[in-house]
Amino acid sequence: MKKQFGTIWIVGASAGIGAALAQKFHANPTSPDQKIIISARNSDKLGDLSDAFPGSTPISVDITDPNTVKTALNSIESQFGLPDLVILAAGIYSPMKVGGFSAATIRSHVDTNYMGIVHCLEPLLAKMRARKSGEIAVVASVAGYRGLPNAAAYGPTKAALINLCETLHTELTNSGVLLRVINPGFVKTRLTDKNDFAMPYLLTPEEAADFMYRDLCGNNRFEIAFPPPFVRQLKLMRILPYWLYFKLMSKLVRA
Repeated sequence: MKKQFGTIWIVGASAGIGAALAQKFHANPTSPDQKIIISARNSDKLGDLSDAFPGSTPISVDITDPNTVKTALNSIESQFGLPDLVILAAGIYSPMKVGGFSAATIRSHVDTNYMGIVHCLEPLLAKMRARKSGEIAVVASVAGYRGLPNAAAYGPTKAALINLCETLHTELTNSGVLLRVINPGFVKTRLTDKNDFAMPYLLTPEEAADFMYRDLCGNNRFEIAFPPPFVRQLKLMRILPYWLYFKLMSKLVRA
């Protein structure tokens, strides 16, 4: 049976997967009284998106600032009540080869991709646990399964999110709060356009949103991962011994 969500909050909704998922929920509401709140740093893009999806509410938020996150959540709660479903899809990506290894680049990824999500989880978990209901989906990446070339800034933050979600999911058992992780493969966005290599099984944001919508509404499994053939290949790589794994990875490295 398809799940119903009254209030949905999508963080990182100004472009890419987040925007496509907002469009999917708008076109296919899960309940008659469904409300969609879209958030991101770029208020102009949020305004354009809200105009395209009548009934959605734009609320700007910078997830690197915990105070603005709490202010945004308080505003949502006062207007609509605590969200039933929250999708944390905000993040940044910059490819980084060893020749350009940069602590500053890594710090920016940690601040946004990891600590930004943590800033959102802190008030959400407290409020949802007190209510004893709610669902949170954290967008990580298949890049977090194992270390990949050129992903020294991005990959570790996604690996950390997967680990964090695994930990919290276990501790939230029987609390009424469901925490899930979403691990997409390559999705064509302005971020992946930075890559200078062929991306296998490349999806459009709309295709990614279809996978996410189906599983968010259709089941309670911990992980939502896609596309299936790519996920199977990468999960196989997770169990390879290092000598074989590094031999395979060396073929992908470009000087």
